[in-house]
Amino acid sequence: MTMADILQVFLLIIGALILVVSYWLLFEALAPRWVERSRKQYAERPFRVVFTGIILLVVPLLATLIIIQSPAQVIGFFMLFALILVGLLGSTGLARHVGTQLNSVGDEQQPWRRVLRGGAVLSISCVMPLLGWFAVAPLILISGFGAVALSIISARKRPAGGTEDPAMAQVSK
Repeated sequence: MTMADILQVFLLIIGALILVVSYWLLFEALAPRWVERSRKQYAERPFRVVFTGIILLVVPLLATLIIIQSPAQVIGFFMLFALILVGLLGSTGLARHVGTQLNSVGDEQQPWRRVLRGGAVLSISCVMPLLGWFAVAPLILISGFGAVALSIISARKRPAGGTEDPAMAQVSK
């Protein structure tokens, strides 16, 4: 393995980490209510989020893998991309939760820094060979899928009287 090969792999890994953190920041900017709902799910019941993600992701993932093997590969890749985006949307809540636990003085003026800080910690934890690649990174995406599902369920259970959660009112300001 030459130095060029090593540098290529290194730059691909760094690029992937920057890409994931960028998506987390994008979702923080575009969908702060969804991110806050997902963060609450991680804060209140983290194991339930993971198990829900595992249970709910099995069928769509198998269907996607079957479609990718068929002549309609393009549809399968779009489905896979959609599943990954949903996982990233939900895992933005985990990035915000981790960043909130690592609080800083400037968080009130720049709340997006929580996601940046938490995202950096999460993405670096995925760098470790084997454990990070095959355990941590998939669990982050799977739990993100579960967080979105539980957020949808909890939003539907909320009374229709329009009472907004104080944390959600703070996010919308």
